[in-house]
Amino acid sequence: MPADIKYLTIEDVSEMLQVTRTTIYNFKKRGMPFIKLGKTIRFDQDEVIDWIKANNERTVKQEE
Repeated sequence: MPADIKYLTIEDVSEMLQVTRTTIYNFKKRGMPFIKLGKTIRFDQDEVIDWIKANNERTVKQEE
């Protein structure tokens, strides 16, 4: 596993995206990729960014 992968907590992702923790839980339910290590949930920073971009594009296309 590459050493440059950054795993984020829910708080980290919330702060990064400037949204509430509840929004992150909702994104997780909608398919935002995450890793579960025991009882701990972590997010790969690059996967989160890619998921946000892909979902933002889908939202824009649906509105057109």
